[in-house]
Amino acid sequence: MSTVPTLARSYEALRPKVLQRLLELRTTLDPSLGRLDDATARSQIGAVLDHLGNFLATGDRGLHRAFLHTFLAMRAAEAQSPASVLAMLVAIGDTAAQVSQDEGAGTPESAELTLLLTRVTASTARAVNDLIAEELARRVGQHGELAGRSREAKR
Repeated sequence: MSTVPTLARSYEALRPKVLQRLLELRTTLDPSLGRLDDATARSQIGAVLDHLGNFLATGDRGLHRAFLHTFLAMRAAEAQSPASVLAMLVAIGDTAAQVSQDEGAGTPESAELTLLLTRVTASTARAVNDLIAEELARRVGQHGELAGRSREAKR
């Protein structure tokens, strides 16, 4: 029998403590979060935590990738580099795993949730790196196409 629903429920029970820890650390997670008022920072971090809980419950990689793509785009609109977004997402996942480990005090369920959160964080990092690479390839292709048009126009 799968323990994923149990672990997803355990995560949801820890979520308020994870959110509180992240709000305390928000300036170190991302300087732009430190400049936000509490309600806005809570909302932005909460959205990531909501998605994390959904991903833990469903394991839907397509939905996870779509969320990450949208999150990267939203942060880019706020002049955040993909590297800083990646660092923030990893820090959120690492903090969730740390809270799980701290709160569970060595229980088997806590150890399993901590491991799952660590795996999801690694999966998130890979997905964000893939999205960045795809965008870079798209831009390189566009540059090549524009350079070719420019050369033809000069002829």
